[in-house]
Amino acid sequence: MKLKVTASKLMIFVALLTLSGCADSEGIGTNQKNASANLAIGSVEVKIVFGSDREAIQSEVDCMGDSTVYSVLRAASDKMGFAVESTGVLKGDKFITSIGGVENLAGDGGNWIYRVNGVLGDKGSGAFAVKPSDKVVWSFGKYEPE
Repeated sequence: MKLKVTASKLMIFVALLTLSGCADSEGIGTNQKNASANLAIGSVEVKIVFGSDREAIQSEVDCMGDSTVYSVLRAASDKMGFAVESTGVLKGDKFITSIGGVENLAGDGGNWIYRVNGVLGDKGSGAFAVKPSDKVVWSFGKYEPE
């Protein structure tokens, strides 16, 4: 009899422990929060322009509430199967060093430059937020101030 009571108490304890992890202090379930945070709010067009020797790559990817130029480039990379290499650990200091096997040449050589809706990016790709319907174009070439 004592064993049955202990097993019942253990089952109740496990059930309560499980339920307590499903809601936060505001009573919103964690699955509910994660589901809404991961839902696309639209799409972004990403285009990679290598230059005259290679055909451009173009893809439409999901735009999330926290999407950046860097995150949509990574999403296009995953979708289309091209490699992206970058430096920087933090979101704001992402610097693209290679796309599709084409590496920056530094100095006066060709480098990867991005524009959003035709406007040259003014910060790191991981810090530049994008919104639905934006068009992000990465192009390889010499930096030419506008």
